[in-house]
Amino acid sequence: MSFKISCQGATSIKAFVDFLWNKLTPAVSATIQEKMIIKIAGDMQATCPAFNGNRANLEKHILISLAEEENFDKYCQYLHNTKSFFSSYIENHIKRYCSHKGSEKIKTFFKISLNSIKNAILSAIRESTAVAKDKSSTVSGWLDLFCDHLGNNLFFPRRDLISIEHQEIKDIEFLKEAMSSALDPAMKKVEQNCSSIPIEEMVPEIEKILSEHLCGCWKQCPLCNAICTNTIPTHEGDHSVPFHRPQAVNGWHKHKTDHFVIDCCTSSVASNRFIRFGDDQEIPYKNYREAGGDYATWSITPDSSTQTYWKWFVSHFRSKLEEKYQKKFTGTGKIPDAWAKITKQDVLDDLKNQ
Repeated sequence: MSFKISCQGATSIKAFVDFLWNKLTPAVSATIQEKMIIKIAGDMQATCPAFNGNRANLEKHILISLAEEENFDKYCQYLHNTKSFFSSYIENHIKRYCSHKGSEKIKTFFKISLNSIKNAILSAIRESTAVAKDKSSTVSGWLDLFCDHLGNNLFFPRRDLISIEHQEIKDIEFLKEAMSSALDPAMKKVEQNCSSIPIEEMVPEIEKILSEHLCGCWKQCPLCNAICTNTIPTHEGDHSVPFHRPQAVNGWHKHKTDHFVIDCCTSSVASNRFIRFGDDQEIPYKNYREAGGDYATWSITPDSSTQTYWKWFVSHFRSKLEEKYQKKFTGTGKIPDAWAKITKQDVLDDLKNQ
């Protein structure tokens, strides 16, 4: 009779353990993936120069990349769809990291995460059993202790185990042995599950973490499209940038002509010229805020200097800009000879030294 009871008890415990591990295994896989995403994002922030500073630093690396590629279409995406371009740039960096220099690190991160959770589960099994035996707890009590001991190591809702909490299991020590014996096979299954998940599935979440770290204001200057460098997305006060660009970059031209405006915004607001809106409204550049809307929210300080990078860009992509905007670099919009003498290496050196 006692042998029959023992067999029934073993069968009940096996069913209990099988059910519990069927719930635990996907939770472990999901937790490891979350840990991997955080570890990869953290390592990229620490080891990739583009991501170990603020967004101004990221933009510097984007400008370097654009100059090295000399792809006008990409420049247009950067200028006119800035936020999505930044996201794509980050995403492409993540894919390169995962497929090249970070691939061995990812394997290491996985092993560390797997061993960490394995140890946490084993500890939870042992500690829960010790306390349950001391208090003569029921299976329901053991499950409470087990989930509590897992704590922040694993997202595993106690409510998912309601269907087994009233099972008649008297031998808590045997339960511990059965759970411990099932640990290694379960971790092997987790390893197989995780290795079958394409790394690309983690890219959007990694991109989200990096983008949040590099967030800031996305407002662009209404004259030249330069991005506000304030690190707070909904900051108080005016938008501003340290360097504006020649207005031709954004397609601005002289009224009633097809001549580009090559002056930088900061030069324009220092001049006696006017901004024209349609055929019946003009405002002195000095009073640009009177135009309202985005103009009223920008601080553009009068200054005659222009960043070397954008002088090179305008000169280098002259024909592309003329084709895109159907305007010409002639008359008052003639490109100075000095701009044509600026080389790509000059602007790359200038950016890298910032």
